[in-house]
Amino acid sequence: MEAIDQAVELLAAKGLFEGYPRPYWVAGGWALDLFARRVRRPHGDVDVLVLARDLEVVAETFTGPRPVLQFAETGEQRRWADGENLTPGPHALVFPDNECGTPVQILLGAADGDEWVYHRGRGTLRKSLTEITLRSPQGIPYLAPEIVLLYKSRNLRPKDDADFTDVHHLLDAARRQWLIEHIVPGYPDHPWLPALRVRSS
Repeated sequence: MEAIDQAVELLAAKGLFEGYPRPYWVAGGWALDLFARRVRRPHGDVDVLVLARDLEVVAETFTGPRPVLQFAETGEQRRWADGENLTPGPHALVFPDNECGTPVQILLGAADGDEWVYHRGRGTLRKSLTEITLRSPQGIPYLAPEIVLLYKSRNLRPKDDADFTDVHHLLDAARRQWLIEHIVPGYPDHPWLPALRVRSS
């Protein structure tokens, strides 16, 4: 069986970011695949998280062609203007499909110093950049699964539920407890909590 980090989509994304000198992470469903060490389902694109504070470096690195701005809520796309400030959450950057052979979407993360900051947590939910970073055997950086699942816990689309079902049993006690503690304040009756608590007990 081919190793997960030899999937053509991940290799394409890795190649695209080879010249990018700042931190980046494979995110979304592909990050959970890397954690599970298998391709669990089809993916429409590869999500890559970068830090919003590094947007100037993104603009300097990706010039030909330059990614376009996409609005998460509507899917509307337009030109990314020079010097335009973008916000984690509402904004993403999208490369043309033919740029690297597979669609790649850049998501924006917030950070403060050496800490990742959850942009929906009013700055109070933080974790060190070291803690949120995992690497595949081939060196592909990806987001820790509890971070990916926290993002997904707000949406509860069928694919998000499927992703949780596929990987929650692989989380160690510390990752489970962290996820419980950060889902409960906003969603005390979240449908994922029983499974997380059973495994944590």
